[in-house]
Amino acid sequence: MSKIIHFPLISDQFSHQFGIKSLAPEQNILERTDEFKNQLALKKILLSQDPQYYSCSTPESVLAEDEVSMMLTENPDKLMETSKKIQEDLVILSGEASLGHRIIAGTVCFPNGWTISEKIGQGIDKVHEPVPEYAEVMSEAVNRMLERLRSGRTFWRCNWAVKPSSRLDQSPKSMPLIMEEEAKLTSDNVSDRCFFRVEKQTLTRLPETQTILFTILTDQVSVAELEKWQQSNLLGVLRSCPESILKYKGISSFCGLLCDDLEKRIK
Repeated sequence: MSKIIHFPLISDQFSHQFGIKSLAPEQNILERTDEFKNQLALKKILLSQDPQYYSCSTPESVLAEDEVSMMLTENPDKLMETSKKIQEDLVILSGEASLGHRIIAGTVCFPNGWTISEKIGQGIDKVHEPVPEYAEVMSEAVNRMLERLRSGRTFWRCNWAVKPSSRLDQSPKSMPLIMEEEAKLTSDNVSDRCFFRVEKQTLTRLPETQTILFTILTDQVSVAELEKWQQSNLLGVLRSCPESILKYKGISSFCGLLCDDLEKRIK
């Protein structure tokens, strides 16, 4: 049975809390799951099929890409090539707070409903514009954190989702296939076919270029494989989650079916 490395639902009530923590100096930014080899193989396929869809760079990111590669692999290289060697997706933000910390480069093969090609050049607030209540609840704290992020220091958090498909690439062009899989959900298979998906995200200020590296490690297991206490917390969170959040996360259409099955499983 597979296990999720980081399970972010620490209670059975939905919360808007950003949940950010400081990474200890002895801890590595990079991490590996049991799917390391499979994810690297898939990355290489996606990047060979449609490199401009999954990877973008700008003239101002050249030095930052070398700095990222040196930090992560000890060899200077372009961001796309660096990404092929590690499990994480990589995004570089401008260090300029006055310009909203724009995305200046990124290689993202396993996005959750977006593409790097549509986000390149956008500031952090613009990137999160589709997120319900982000502007009111989280924007100020996120921007303050980015402004105060010191060189060489790393913060991390986890983001969660439930998806009706095990596909790692959840970008818009995958949606027709994902919708086909969602249509096959029933009361008998919903917890086996739905996947609890976690993104471990890190933010690090790069000392030389003063840009910010954003990493995304994607990990997932079927809801059926979660431990009983995890299933119980997930049930409570889904039931207390605002409808706007459920819609944004793409859960609302099968939420009732999943909650009914979770209730049976935790008894």
